[in-house]
Amino acid sequence: MHAGDEFTPPRPDPALRRLDFLVGTWSLTGQFDSTGETGAELRGTATFRWLPGGFFLVHHWSRTFHLDGHLVQDIGYEFYDYIPETDAYRSHFFTNLGGYDETGNKYLGHFDGPELVLIGPVRTTSRPHPDGTITQHTDLPAGPGQWIPWLHTQLHRTG
Repeated sequence: MHAGDEFTPPRPDPALRRLDFLVGTWSLTGQFDSTGETGAELRGTATFRWLPGGFFLVHHWSRTFHLDGHLVQDIGYEFYDYIPETDAYRSHFFTNLGGYDETGNKYLGHFDGPELVLIGPVRTTSRPHPDGTITQHTDLPAGPGQWIPWLHTQLHRTG
């Protein structure tokens, strides 16, 4: 910037708008497949909103589920952004269930058609549907390039 030049704020990459299908307030229900308690249910709420400026999508959730006979409350925040150099979407999450770990709390991914696929310690696929719902499937690693189903969640828009 030279003397006399006007400040031009940076603009978010248009690729970020692909995440708009997540924006809103949702009720969520889900079921675990391989927790040792097959069929354990998960319930809660989720909100996705853009931070001012449009560079980051913020996800806040509050959900409960039973694990080994105990009611677990999982509350957290996740931040999504886009890396144009690698055409990748990235997320970092923070939860009341544990500390932050650069490898355990960071995901990278892409869109495969309409589905957002993020991979970190697990693989999560979010798919929008014509009726306005979103399904999310979370899979555990089972060897190189192999995954086993772990959690299936459905989001219903409430606001």
